[in-house]
Amino acid sequence: MGIRIAVDVMGADNPPSELISGAQAAARRLPLNLILVGNKKEIHPHLDPTLPVEVVHAPDVVRMDEPPLKASRKRDSSLVKGIRILADGRAEAFLSPGNTGAVVAASVFTLGRIPGVLRPGICAAVPTLQGRELYLIDAGATVDCKPYNLFQFAVMGEIYAREILGVEEPRMGLLNVGEEEIKGDKLTREAHKLLKGKNNFVGNVEPHGLVSERPVDVVVCPGFAGNLTIKALEGGAEMVWRALGKAIQDSPGGKLAAFLIKKKVTELSMLLSYERYNGAPLLGVKGLVFIAHGRSNAAAMEAAVERTFWAVKTGLMERVAEGLSRA
Repeated sequence: MGIRIAVDVMGADNPPSELISGAQAAARRLPLNLILVGNKKEIHPHLDPTLPVEVVHAPDVVRMDEPPLKASRKRDSSLVKGIRILADGRAEAFLSPGNTGAVVAASVFTLGRIPGVLRPGICAAVPTLQGRELYLIDAGATVDCKPYNLFQFAVMGEIYAREILGVEEPRMGLLNVGEEEIKGDKLTREAHKLLKGKNNFVGNVEPHGLVSERPVDVVVCPGFAGNLTIKALEGGAEMVWRALGKAIQDSPGGKLAAFLIKKKVTELSMLLSYERYNGAPLLGVKGLVFIAHGRSNAAAMEAAVERTFWAVKTGLMERVAEGLSRA
């Protein structure tokens, strides 16, 4: 029997058919059993009969604009039902591209936190020009943080980088407005003091060098700053590609240049494509929960399912709990 992954296919920007297509593409390549959660009438027409797919009917949907606490109580929603499937042991992991706040709230209420964890953190992968991703935690689970929350994020992010990237001693940096130790607000200065006790802490890192220089393996920050950083990086990359496309279209010379460097541009596009890096674990809860981008297309969902699969294979949640117990 393959690894069982429950996937919420409702409540995202794209229709269920797009999400189902991506999830099933991953199931064709990996030994896993999909549990698709959502309105069965919208799911069944898109199923591949050759795949081991179970459908769990959920007539309700959590909208993106719903308050997290209210949404987390919608028992018949695909989001809440999917987390309940994980809690009941019918799946090894749960993946959702839906309302992030609702996923966090429902996960904490239904699964509970790992003993000792004060707040969970989303550990998002960020592409870099070096060809190796880095991880940013927290990407939006805990907006208002205390210094010790950031210390725990660092421990959890370090474990994830070690298990997924295979780095023995992942380098960690604290996201800040400057590299100097005295920079930042009270929260980051106090967090810096706690993190200085870790041998692999390199100090403060600034947002502008993350993608170009990849100064660390793990970037630690409060959820508000982390979410803004992720969105700013995605927006910047999208702006560059649009500007490049316009320059090519508006100039005969640009079209010739594009033809000459087509291979390199394609390689760079693949390197920095968000779809390849989709799927971020919610670390700190007692269950393996992954959050996908709200605008995930089929390719992005395929990547998210694959990332979830490998997290199950490495026993990520158990390793995080073990690492935190020693911290």
